[in-house]
Amino acid sequence: MYGSKWIRIGAISGALGVSIGALGAHAVKTSLQAKVEATTLKAEEMVTILDNWSTATEYMMYHSIAIVLVGLVSIHLCSKFLTWAGSFFTAGILGFSLGLLLFNLIQISSGTKVIILVAAVVPLGGVCYILGWACLATALWTGTSCNLNQDNSN
Repeated sequence: MYGSKWIRIGAISGALGVSIGALGAHAVKTSLQAKVEATTLKAEEMVTILDNWSTATEYMMYHSIAIVLVGLVSIHLCSKFLTWAGSFFTAGILGFSLGLLLFNLIQISSGTKVIILVAAVVPLGGVCYILGWACLATALWTGTSCNLNQDNSN
């Protein structure tokens, strides 16, 4: 079934989002606090990294739910825009959320700020999120009901 693909992708992404969020709330926070105490990291930088981590995981969770929604809607509504919506939401998670997380991980591990991630990849991921919502809305306006009537009388 077409919709089950998006439901699976959204569920896996949601599980990853919860896991990454927990990692940030516990291991990353502890590691950053140790760096602040050792004066190898400024407290303001720690706050920024944790805020970015939180934003990335929140958006990952919102859009994981959106991907599941695409799958559920596609069971009853046929539209190519649903495929585009699911694809854009997935690309948004990869670009925005994982790009922001990767930026933070590189900054934590090496102290280097990889500006190309923030300057190019993360905003493109955000645009993908917006396009995903626009495609979902378009699918809901223009899609047709899928024919679910199947002859089961053998």
